[in-house]
Amino acid sequence: MCRKTSWILSAMLLALMVPSLASAATLYSDNFNLPADSANWTVNIAPSTPAAVATQQDAVFGYDYSAMGIPAAPGSSDTLGLRLRANVPGTAAAPVTTRPAGTLAGLSVSPTGQNFGANFGMTFYAWSNFNGAPNASGLADNGGSEGGTNNVLFAIGTAGNVPLVVGNTGLAASPAAMDAVGFATSGDGGITNDYRVYPKSGTIAATSTLTANSYSNTNAYYTGLFPSVAAPAVQQSISTAEYGSDPSNTQAGLTQAGAFGFAWHKVTVVKLNNIVTWDIDDNRIATFDASALTLGGNNIAFGQSDVNTSTTRHPSLLFTVYDNLSVFDVPEPATISFCVLGAIGLASVRRRGC
Repeated sequence: MCRKTSWILSAMLLALMVPSLASAATLYSDNFNLPADSANWTVNIAPSTPAAVATQQDAVFGYDYSAMGIPAAPGSSDTLGLRLRANVPGTAAAPVTTRPAGTLAGLSVSPTGQNFGANFGMTFYAWSNFNGAPNASGLADNGGSEGGTNNVLFAIGTAGNVPLVVGNTGLAASPAAMDAVGFATSGDGGITNDYRVYPKSGTIAATSTLTANSYSNTNAYYTGLFPSVAAPAVQQSISTAEYGSDPSNTQAGLTQAGAFGFAWHKVTVVKLNNIVTWDIDDNRIATFDASALTLGGNNIAFGQSDVNTSTTRHPSLLFTVYDNLSVFDVPEPATISFCVLGAIGLASVRRRGC
């Protein structure tokens, strides 16, 4: 084989072996830069009663997260994205810092009316923000964080018209549902079940679906992936302005190692036939076989919810921001194999003509 043909064959085979880069077509994308983007998305809220619950959740498109000291997401030239908040004390429009009683509540959002087919995936960036505790341990003391533990949720295979709202191991009240394969994590590592798979139900799957074989952020696999980090410095001023009598600032200190919060993370969820995978920063977090399930549809969802009924005393600091969404098709393995065989045949022809 001549050198030129060998190089061409190697390049073609490499490209065909990485379908996410060479073969995947973009089906949908959104950088959430404009408030008008909300017209393309359906917001689903749970529970449905009392009616006041709806006013305690919000989805803000075109949210400028730089006010929270958050840098631009990787790949962005701006600081605009989608902000989700759940169980906001008072209302989302007029939050209070007195921690009134709340309810297990939240919301999910999906691009309206989309059907991405049987095999597809999504990649995006997410930043989970939370408030820590009013003591010297700050962000690491999640047990005393005054309501700062929320769920961040990503799902694939939904119809896009039901609220995917989860607590710790169960769903919020009606009409909350899980018609997809959902993945959830807590930003602060504040519960026992920090990394979870929801297989079209309100019951989390076994730890065997997780690469770490553990729900807890303290597992060595997670601590190796997600080191302790600090909140943006400006958030200490925001915390003081919101509630200034604490002996220590809730945004001081470092997060627990293994927790998802206070960093931009690339999240990738892929459905190929019946296998659904969840990666964070290109590291496999979970793999789930959905062959026994009939999923609700071929859409995606982002979610935010509280882990319990308590509210936070720092409503401006508790949220998740999403940015730079791309939904892409995933070629069938048989298609990839056919292309590889075609490449080999082409290389053979080129070799005879060298």
